[in-house]
Amino acid sequence: MVIKRRRPERKNTTQSLKDVLGEIMNQPNLRKFKAVHYWEKVMGKPVARVTKNVYFRNGVLFVSLNSSVVRGELVMLKDKIIKNMNEAIGSDAINDIVFK
Repeated sequence: MVIKRRRPERKNTTQSLKDVLGEIMNQPNLRKFKAVHYWEKVMGKPVARVTKNVYFRNGVLFVSLNSSVVRGELVMLKDKIIKNMNEAIGSDAINDIVFK
């Protein structure tokens, strides 16, 4: 006598790869990493050379700079930098930038 066990029915919860990757890419920790990682790529090497520290918290990118001249220039371009950074990240994660 052979006893057959019934397999539990599988739920049909398939998602497209695009949807799964989208969910992964929009996790808060990954957005934080991207915001810091893309600073040099978006701003270029000259600005990266005078950048001491970059960190991201609660939608605000904090950037410490060695040069007050560069800081003044970046403050005037703040809205454009936010737009370019968000485009590079692929989301509207950055709401503000504080230059120190």
